[in-house]
Amino acid sequence: MAQEHPKRLVEWFHLLRGQIPVARQRFRDWLAAVREEPVLIWHTTAVRYAAYGLGAAVLLWGATRVAGTLAPPATARPQAKTADFHVVCTGLDCRHHFVIHRKFGYRKFPVDCPKCQNKTGAQARRCNSATCRGRWVPLERQDGKLYCPVCGAGSE
Repeated sequence: MAQEHPKRLVEWFHLLRGQIPVARQRFRDWLAAVREEPVLIWHTTAVRYAAYGLGAAVLLWGATRVAGTLAPPATARPQAKTADFHVVCTGLDCRHHFVIHRKFGYRKFPVDCPKCQNKTGAQARRCNSATCRGRWVPLERQDGKLYCPVCGAGSE
């Protein structure tokens, strides 16, 4: 017949449970000795190692904070130099909407329309009025404000 394996975890728990009163008494004795001679607190190995560990953790935290402020963020991407511009042909028979890819700040409008081949492409914006419902319309200004040439709705 096979021998049963002892339940070691349970045995260790009972052994530890039996040592608790002894550990309490030793801790009380150590506290009494430290009250009489306070320098004993630093001569205790566990206290000294705990202080060293806490000091190392504080130094490591400080070093990572300093390194984080000096180094650029890891998610930093190079700044884009180009953008997409929505363009609408202002020709009465065309009204084609297309997108061009140019440098930021591009303002050399009108551009060539790919559909009618005329230089009638004006920069566009989306008009969200109830009449246009998100239609792309050419930018037009009146009294320094943008307005929609289709429905007359103003913005900005």
